[in-house]
Order: sequence, then C-alpha cells, then structure tokens
Amino acid sequence: MNLPEGYNGKLRKMLEEADSLKYNEPQKALEQANFVYLSAIKSTDEKLEASSLYLIGVCHELLADYPKAMKFLSEAIKLSQSLGEQRIMGDALNCVGIINDNLSNYSNALKSYFKSLKIYEELHENKKIAIVLSNIGLIYTNIKDYRNALKFYSQALDIAEEENDEESLLVTNINIGLTHNLLGNFEESLKFLNDALELAEKRNDRRRTSIALDHIAETQIQIQNTQEAYRLFEQSKAIKLELDDKKGLVKIYGTIGQMKLLEDRIEEARSNLQKALDIATELRMKKSVYELHKTLSEAYEKMNNAEEALVHLKQAYNKELEYLKEESDLKAKNISTQLEIEQVQKEAEIQKLKNVELARALEDVKKLNVNLKELNDEKNELMAIAVHDLKNPLQNILSTARVIKRSKDLTETELNEFTSNIISQTDRMFNLIKKLLDHNAIEQGELKIKRTIFDINTLNGELEDSFREAADKKGINLVFDNIKEPQSLHTDKDVLYEILANLLSNAIKFSKSGDDILFSTRKENGRIKFEIKDSGPGFSDDDKGKMFSKFARLSAKPTGGEHSTGLGLSIVKKLCEMIEADIRLESTPGLGAKFTISINISA
Repeated sequence: MNLPEGYNGKLRKMLEEADSLKYNEPQKALEQANFVYLSAIKSTDEKLEASSLYLIGVCHELLADYPKAMKFLSEAIKLSQSLGEQRIMGDALNCVGIINDNLSNYSNALKSYFKSLKIYEELHENKKIAIVLSNIGLIYTNIKDYRNALKFYSQALDIAEEENDEESLLVTNINIGLTHNLLGNFEESLKFLNDALELAEKRNDRRRTSIALDHIAETQIQIQNTQEAYRLFEQSKAIKLELDDKKGLVKIYGTIGQMKLLEDRIEEARSNLQKALDIATELRMKKSVYELHKTLSEAYEKMNNAEEALVHLKQAYNKELEYLKEESDLKAKNISTQLEIEQVQKEAEIQKLKNVELARALEDVKKLNVNLKELNDEKNELMAIAVHDLKNPLQNILSTARVIKRSKDLTETELNEFTSNIISQTDRMFNLIKKLLDHNAIEQGELKIKRTIFDINTLNGELEDSFREAADKKGINLVFDNIKEPQSLHTDKDVLYEILANLLSNAIKFSKSGDDILFSTRKENGRIKFEIKDSGPGFSDDDKGKMFSKFARLSAKPTGGEHSTGLGLSIVKKLCEMIEADIRLESTPGLGAKFTISINISA
C-alpha cells in the first residue's frame, strides 16, 4: 500500500506520545496506540507493529483488563521474537509478570520477570534491570519472604541511584516502604513512601502518586491514625476515578469497607464492600472476590441479615476453592519459588484445620523449612556484602586510569605507582571473588577469613592512595596520623581494608569543602585503634539506634550529590564481627563524628 512519505515517522511520534500518556490518560493512550497498530499493519512496518502491540497491552493492564492485555502482549512477544527485537520482548515479558503478580499468580510472574531480566542484562539496560529487580522483590514481599525481598530491592536501589533513574527509584521506594509496613517498621515505611510520593508528584506521575498515597494511608491505619488514612484514601480515590484505575478502586473501596465495619458503621461498610466486589468480579480478581464475599458476610451478620450473610459465606467458600485450585495448577518450575508458595499455602491450610495434631505436625514442618531458609539467607547475605564491596576497588581503578589518561607527561616512577595501585586493587577484588566461591564456607554460612601479618602503615598508605583524590576533589583536608614506628597486625587485611574504606568513604561523602577528616592510628593495651574523625553533620540519637540496619535512612544527606543506599554501615558492622573487631561511635549532632575500630594486635 502506497502511503505518504514520512508517514511511518509520524506514526512513531504518535506512539511515543501515547507512551508518555499511558499512566495519566491510559484510555487516550490506548486509542492512539490502536490507531498506530492498524496503520502499521497497512504500512508493513513490523517493528512499529510490535511496539504498538506492546503499548496496547500495557494500556489494557493499566485499565485492569487483564485478558485483553495478555492477548496483545503475547502477540507482541511472538512478533518481536521473530524480528529479533529483544528490547520489545523484554518490556512485554515484564508487563506479563506485572499482570500475573496482580492476579496472585506468583510462579508465572517470576518466570516472566526472570526471562525479562535475562534479556535486559544481555542488552545492558541498567534502568530496566532495576525495575525488574524491584518487581521480583515485590513478589517475595507478597509471599512474605521479606529478607529476600529486601535483597532484591537493595540491588535495584544501587542501580537506580547509580543511573540517577527517577522511575526505578520511585518504584523501589514504594516497594521498600510496603515491605517495612508489613514488617511493622512503620517509621521507616513512611520515610520511603513519602520520598516516593514527593518524587511521583514531581514527575506528575498520577498513577504512582495514587499508589504511594494508598500505602501511606495503610501505614497510618497501622499507627491508629484513621482520620488521616481516610483523608489520604479520598485523595487517592479521586485520582483512581480520574485514571479509571479499577484495580486500585477495588483496594480502596475494600479497605474503607473494612475500616467502617470495625467502627460499626455497617451500611457505609456494606456499600463500599459491594462496590469493591462488583469491580473485582468484573476484573476476575479471584482472591479479592472471595475475601470481599467473606467480609460482606460479616457485615450482613452484624445487620442481623442471616440469609444474605449465608449467601456471601457460601460464595466466599466456592470462590476460595476456585482460587486455590487455580493456584495449584500454576506451580512454578523454579524450585525455590515453588517452595515459597507452598509454604504460604500451608499457612493458610493450618488455620482451617480443626485437627490439632495435624496442625501441630504441619507447624513442625514449617519450622524446619524456616531453619533451612535462614541458613540459605545467611549465605545470600554474605554474598551480597562481598559483591557490594567490589565497587570501591573498581571505582579506584577507574579513577587511577583516568589520571593516567589525562596526564601525558608522567615519569616512569609515577606511572609505576599508578600501575601498582591498579594491580593492588585488582588483587583485592580477586580475593573477594575467591571468598565468594569458597563452597564449603558458603554452605556453612561463614566467609572464610585469611589472616596474614602485615604492617599497619602499608595498609594506611593504600587507603590514603585510594581516597586522596576524592577528598581533594571536594576540597576536604584529609590528614593521616600514622604510628611512627613499624607495627605489625595479624588479621584479614582485605576485610579490615573494606571496613576502614567504608568509613572513610562515608566521612568524605558527608563532609563539605573546607572540612577536616583525621585518620589516626595508635597502639593501646595490646590493641590497634583506628580512628576516623570528621566535622560533618554527626548522628542524632535516632540515627544511632538504627545506623547498622539495612536500608536505614539517616538524617544526614551527602554534600556533593553522592548516592547513599543505607547499606555501608550495616556492612561495616558485619565485617567487624567476622574479624572480631570492635566498632564505637562518638558523635554530637552538628559537631561531626568519630568512629573507632579496635582490634587485637595478634588476633
């Protein structure tokens, strides 16, 4: 078919415009994407056809029409696969994962996410990798495996902050906030969720503004601030009605209905619950349907309407059986995921069992599974620490290489010094990787410590070489006060280096131009004490109480736009325990901080 010159270019621009509209005006975006799709078929532009199929699927997902969404996304996956368009296929698989997550098909959701993740890793699409990692973390949150959830969020947060990607930061902050809510860490939850809300409003992302409002409202319920929760839900509901977000409306009407029921405002409760049930039935949200029938049964029972209460109770029973049957038919091939889902199902079964002995037996099995899982989690935690600490030597190598590249007139001595630093940092990275691969140690949940005898001032010299450039760049006066005479120390040099490097990195990160940082070393009562003292913002009492926790958000902010994931001090604490070193903090808010690492000379 002969089409006007430049017609396909106009179609691509129209599709880009539709993509930008999808969150705030999904119906309008859908209409435009449909037009582009039909036009792409006529123009035989298959890549444009695949892109429009994907966007149509996304719009249907946002409008909670999951059957249509799956239909168009499946077509997009097939076409993009035949064309070799990996990026479109990765995007479509991620959206399929989101739909399965919404429908509580966690096994299938994870299968799609991991396929999408593999594609993004091959394409080096770091921003999209962060989104998928955060989505995977949300699956683990949904099946109540919070430790694994936080680990995936940690990876996502690292990438998002490195890439300065607001969208993945927004998604991950929402997910971490939700997870802290479920863990009962309500103060931490509100910090992450309020950060997400601020970012969503800044980006005019109406959909995620609404999601953040929902989770903040849920946290307000937990701290018994119901009036604030109602206010936030009303804000969110207005946005959801504007966006025609039916799935979100199910959640809001259902939650408000439950709140009204607890307050004995029965008619208001019944009205909200019925609205939620009508929409959930339309969307085929089976889990929500049986839960809403059950709650409506309670409402009618309070209204002394036994007939309606029984009708809804029967419906709840039948719908729950349907849901559980469907779940059993969708078991994951991924073994670890399947075990997690089966554990959740067993918890539900235990509550229904009237046979006390059988319930006790299942509980014993669950405890055994929990013990095994804790061992596995400990192994994963140690791996995460080691991988995280590969960043510092990599950054040091990069900085050294840049100096060499910029400096054309280096002497042979200077060049040898720079080269030696790169070799030293590379050796340290290989040592960390080697520890990761020590199979027996990992199985035992321990990182193998290799103690050597080395001179302290040699270690201090390596630290000064690593951090001098970063301090100079910020105009910070970094002073090393070493022990005057040679002094040997017997411990794991690499682990001690990582501890001190983390603390030095933090001191530079939170200090401003003109500040002093003093790194001093002294011998005292058979121990070596390393002190890192800065004149930065210091630590509040609240900071001190949580500074060694993962994802802790402290009051101080980096002074040079650097990123902080909240992992550094938790890593320092763990590494100190491994080499039997003591860590102590002295700090007054506004007057800086002093960390002291104390270790026996002959450990």
